[in-house]
Amino acid sequence: MVSSPQNNPVYARFGVTPVINAGGTHTTHGGSMMRQEVRDAMSLASESFVDLVELKRATGSFVAEITGAEAGLICSGAAGGLVLATAAVMTGTDAAKIAQLPNTDGLKNEILTQASNPEGYLKCHEYAGATLTFAGDENGATADQLREAIGDRTAAVLYTYAYGSARGGLSAPEVADIAHAAGIPLIVDGAAMLPPKSNLTKYISEGADLVTFSGGKYIGGPQSAGLLAGKTDLIEAALENSGPSMAIGRPQKVGREEMIGMATALQLFIETDDSSRMDEMFKQAEHIASALNEVAGVSAEVKLDGLSYHVPNCVITLEGGQAEIDRVWEEMHEGSPRVYVARNHGGLAANMVNVSPGQEKVVAERLVAALGR
Repeated sequence: MVSSPQNNPVYARFGVTPVINAGGTHTTHGGSMMRQEVRDAMSLASESFVDLVELKRATGSFVAEITGAEAGLICSGAAGGLVLATAAVMTGTDAAKIAQLPNTDGLKNEILTQASNPEGYLKCHEYAGATLTFAGDENGATADQLREAIGDRTAAVLYTYAYGSARGGLSAPEVADIAHAAGIPLIVDGAAMLPPKSNLTKYISEGADLVTFSGGKYIGGPQSAGLLAGKTDLIEAALENSGPSMAIGRPQKVGREEMIGMATALQLFIETDDSSRMDEMFKQAEHIASALNEVAGVSAEVKLDGLSYHVPNCVITLEGGQAEIDRVWEEMHEGSPRVYVARNHGGLAANMVNVSPGQEKVVAERLVAALGR
């Protein structure tokens, strides 16, 4: 164990200086911090060889147990889960169809979603060879619009859950009913929708045939791992489209160490007391807000609204517009010690999920110094 996370010799060797992560679980800065039990399990896993498909099936059964799904699979993050889910609904377990991807000639290859669906990760479906189609407009779709958009080549309907302002259109259960009436499966992207841990089972109960979650965010698993859960036949198809097979999912392979680390993190996650963790993060965020509200031209408040902020954040509003936001962000990120905060909704936000006890004092001191200039 290193004496200080900001003085880590494995990064110093390459001239890279670590940051205090007050920006959240963003992939850009490493996701989340794995607990010691997860790191120990991964180290132990590396000392033995196993049949990877056997391990995928065994750990997948654990994912199914936790999510309430028929079957499960540990995949290469939620994005990798979307690639495999998309491949699964196009090919099933037909070996010839699996081998032809990303060529989708002769296959049902359209993934249908409401036009209000967040755009960020739609490319993942195209990576598998699918074509995206849309129903409705930026305000969502009506039931009739979604029904009319289902065609002969529709392989699945997609619903993406995402934090932020509430979107219009149909809810996931409404989309599920329409898709199932047409004999079409529903893929749900729940990548960042933890906490609360009840979401692990919610989307399956709402009618998802496949649902994917990030493993390297709030669950605290390896950043390169995630969860895919759903119907037995579709999970089997996803597995056959994944590595170590020479299929579309081969580049998204998951090693034995990541599988064991992800399963260990999932076990720890469901055993963790959410309320005590939230209480501690509230205290940290309140410390930062209290310090910042002494700075002229700055206002700060702690937010946890279940929409834009699913863990306690110190949300910072400052005068000077985007140029001032960018200046402060740059000074925090490139100063000493380096601190990563999020640029968020016209201001800055300090997210407490990865802030270790005591680091909130450093974050507050650096922000006060940067904002006071």
